[in-house]
Amino acid sequence: MARPENRSAARALNLTLPEETFNYLALLATRGKLGRTENEVATHILVREAYAMLERGFHERKVVAADSTEPNTTAAKR
Repeated sequence: MARPENRSAARALNLTLPEETFNYLALLATRGKLGRTENEVATHILVREAYAMLERGFHERKVVAADSTEPNTTAAKR
């Protein structure tokens, strides 16, 4: 499972998830995928995704200001 290299550097985080998401984490934990508990599975996924975002330079992406004269079509492009 993905964990910080130095466990003493770990910090606690409290999350509220949609019920469907929690249930899926429970399913993965029950099947022994990515961890033994919902918390371990969520930690694994979150750490893996954060490292991937860091590698891709996600934090360096620019967000273009929306043009107030045009309708918002961003959601349709996802």
